[in-house]
Amino acid sequence: MAQPNKSARSPFYEVVFQGKPKVVRAFLSGLTLGAGHPARIFYNFLDGVGHEGKAEKLAEMVGIRNTDCHTIVDAKTSALLKKLAKHIRRETGLEMTAHRKIRSASMAFCFQVFASKYDEEIMALLKKLPKELKLRGFKHEVQFDPSAKGIETYSAVHDFEANGKGTIMGPVDRLIAVKQAFAQYPLIKADDIELRLS
Repeated sequence: MAQPNKSARSPFYEVVFQGKPKVVRAFLSGLTLGAGHPARIFYNFLDGVGHEGKAEKLAEMVGIRNTDCHTIVDAKTSALLKKLAKHIRRETGLEMTAHRKIRSASMAFCFQVFASKYDEEIMALLKKLPKELKLRGFKHEVQFDPSAKGIETYSAVHDFEANGKGTIMGPVDRLIAVKQAFAQYPLIKADDIELRLS
């Protein structure tokens, strides 16, 4: 009999609630505290995970569409929510409108810097990505122009310029951690994380 793979990562699920994000957060906090297990919950609006287009957001703002809250939960919390779905609706008025397994996630990013120090810092950050994450389509260009050395900082000409762009793919929890790390570097522009759902 095959032994279970102990290194296999537990899956995450996207669970969508019809209701205000503040209410959903309070409910999930109470539920998981009461259940007594350490839950891992991410909120798309807080953690930079894309979930709907501009048309859907506008429809919510003008009241054509009900407000919803997209969450990402660990497998244990997912199972608890499935088990209690009918009770949740009856007792809280919150309704789960979607519950899907996340197969993987991706995040596109780019950067432009005008000092080798910043380029080195960003490249070091990319080299330290968790092993579960893969860097795809990465392009990195460095230009050095010694004749521009000493020119005013705000000039269009710089003695050093580096550009980079690519996509990072892998488990959503790891990708959220990278997005948070990127937020410490204002020179890196990271898109919202995109989910691939089952």
